[in-house]
Parts: sequence; C-alpha cells; structure tokens
Amino acid sequence: MLKQFAGIYEKLKRADQNIRNLDRELRLFIKRGRYSVVPENKREITLKAIHYHKKRRIPPRFPVLAGEIIHHLRSCLDHIAWHFSLRSYRKDPAKSKSIMFPICDKEPVDKNGVSCFDGKVKGIAKAKARKLILKFQPYKTPDPTDDLLSILHHFDIVDKHRELVVCLSSGARKLPAKDEPLIESYKRAHPELTPAQIAFKFKGYGKLVPQVSFRDFGRRPIQPVIPGLIELRDNVARVIAEFAKLL
Repeated sequence: MLKQFAGIYEKLKRADQNIRNLDRELRLFIKRGRYSVVPENKREITLKAIHYHKKRRIPPRFPVLAGEIIHHLRSCLDHIAWHFSLRSYRKDPAKSKSIMFPICDKEPVDKNGVSCFDGKVKGIAKAKARKLILKFQPYKTPDPTDDLLSILHHFDIVDKHRELVVCLSSGARKLPAKDEPLIESYKRAHPELTPAQIAFKFKGYGKLVPQVSFRDFGRRPIQPVIPGLIELRDNVARVIAEFAKLL
C-alpha cells in the first residue's frame, strides 16, 4: 500500500467490507422468506415462487447500505483528483470546492461544458494525471451509458437525491464453484440477457435462487446487487492502480 494513497485504500477497503456485510444481510433476507430456492420441477409452483418474490417488499435499509458503498467508491476518485492538485489550489477555499474527478458521458465541447470540466482539474499540474483522467472518461468508450464509471457516477447522484432503486429479480443460477467460470463467461458474452434469462439457459446446472437486484444498471435492466457492486469496486480499484503508478 502506497503511503500517499493510504486514505484512498482505506475507503476502498471499507467499501469491500460493506459489500460483504450487505451480502450477508441479503442472504439472510432471502433465507428467512419462502422459496429460498425456486422450485423448478413443476411450472405452477415455479410461477408461484416467482410471484411471491416479485411482490416481496425490500427493506429500505438495503438501498441505504448500497448507497454508502457507492459513495465510498465515488469518493475514492475525487480523492485522487485532490491528491494530484497543487497545494496552493487546495488551500484556496474558492478553488478547492471545485476539485473532483470528472466523469462525462458526453465529451465537453461547448463553452460551459469545457469550463466545467477544466474547473474540476485545473489544479492538477501533472500532465500524466490529467491524461489518465481523460483516458477513463466514459465518452471515450463504445457505449458510455454502460461504462462502469458512468454507472457509479449516476448511482452516486441518485443516492444523494433519492433512494437507489432495488428490486427482487426472479432469480439467478447458483452453480457449484467448479462451474462458476462457465456462467460468468456466458454473462460476459451476453450482457443483454437478464439474470432470469441466464438462469433459464443453465437450467439443470445448479439451483435457482432469488436475487435482490438493481434496476437500470447501465444497459442492464436488472443486475443482482452484490455482483454489480463487486464490478464497480473492481473497476475503481483498477483506476486507482493506474494513478498509483504516477506516484
């Protein structure tokens, strides 16, 4: 762990701890309800189980906990911008308020957009750091809406103003550990499929379990909460690692 990024790594570590804690709570929530495993031997019972879980109320605690994780991850990026900003810039009350890691779905081209973007990174004198910030902008990807930094930024904004939207999806396939790479590979190859569709594809490979999910996770209409948060955490860790090379 690099001393200069100690606070950032602690935030990442805390986010990881919170993901594990939330995972335990979600598992307990599913376990305490009916149909902790969705039966698939009879269509009538399967539909009954799916209907039960779709109607089940999600405790408001879960979106709050997910929001805290989102905020820790987003804050890691802003701390990077702060670290690379000049000390004189950080000490100026008027300027320091604008220091943050910009995340843009669209390239700033008009006067206001360029001014807003530049204001956030103006204090960063290190050219390589500014170049990396540009490299990670969602607008540089084939699909900015589905970029993980864009999803993180959007969720953080939503959580500041209203509750994150989570729901109970119909289910996801839980495979034995030896078969997990198979389903993960299929998920990456077919991002357009929902967890329920993937679960149906792998029917017979493992148990069908209910999943508490995010709605509108980029292009995905439904994304199980824990795998989604892990994706966001891993991506932030990758960004941090790139900036750590500049220290």
